[in-house]
Parts: sequence; C-alpha cells; structure tokens
Amino acid sequence: MFADFFKRISQDKKIIFIVEDNNLYAKSLKTFIQTRFPNIKDIKIFRIGEMCLLEMHRNPSIVIMDYFLNSKYTEAENGLEIIKRIKEQKPQTKIVVLSAQEKFSVALEAIKQLDCTYIQKNKEAFDKVEQFIKEILDSIPPLAQGQLN
Repeated sequence: MFADFFKRISQDKKIIFIVEDNNLYAKSLKTFIQTRFPNIKDIKIFRIGEMCLLEMHRNPSIVIMDYFLNSKYTEAENGLEIIKRIKEQKPQTKIVVLSAQEKFSVALEAIKQLDCTYIQKNKEAFDKVEQFIKEILDSIPPLAQGQLN
C-alpha cells in the first residue's frame, strides 16, 4: 500500500536540467520556466555537462543543453559530446540544444543523429523552449511522467 503511494509520488515528479555555463542566462531561463510551469518544482542548473551526467540517476524529464559549454571551462566537453553520453545512459531523455550556434551542421547533428530539438538562442528562444516543454509534458500520461528514462 505505501509502496504504491510513494511510487505514484515519484512518478509524478517532473525534473528539468539546464546545462548552461552563462549563469545569468541559466537563471533567467529557470525563472521563466518556473513562471510558465509552476507545477515543476525541480529545475537544476549545471555549469558544465559533466556535472549533469553525475545527476542523471534523478531521471530528468527534459534536459536543456547549451552547445558551447567549453567556452568558459576549456577542459569541459561541448554540449553535443555530453548529449551523446546522456543518450548512452538514458536514451529516452528528451533534450533540447539551446545555442547561439548558427551552423546548420550542428543543428542537423543534434536533430537527426542524437534525437534532439535545436533552438537557436535569440529573442524567441524562451518561447520556443516553453512550447517544447508543453509538447513533452502533454505527450506523457500523468502517472508515467517521472519514468521517461
């Protein structure tokens, strides 16, 4: 009886990871998501992808990944390298690549090879992230939302 109760609680928990080395941008995005989705209580920011990988056991519903994670931390892997590692661990994870990268080849790799959505960082980026989150959450039955991975 208690096991079923706790299982339902954990299944309904929605977690979003934001992997972004620009602290101001990451905090702004987190605040935006919290405002638009007040039922999502657990939004975690990581400055480098390697730290995100250490927390994948928490089974985030969505990972929002910057491409240029090694711009401030030269030893860090870039976003696509981290996404490949996430997909190895948790292939069902829904990932959006959010980047100022304008090269079509980067967007194409993210979309086709890694099963991600690509959103260019511009004035519409937050609205597009909101739409992405809505689509993901609307496609998941309520009791399964904590078990995407």
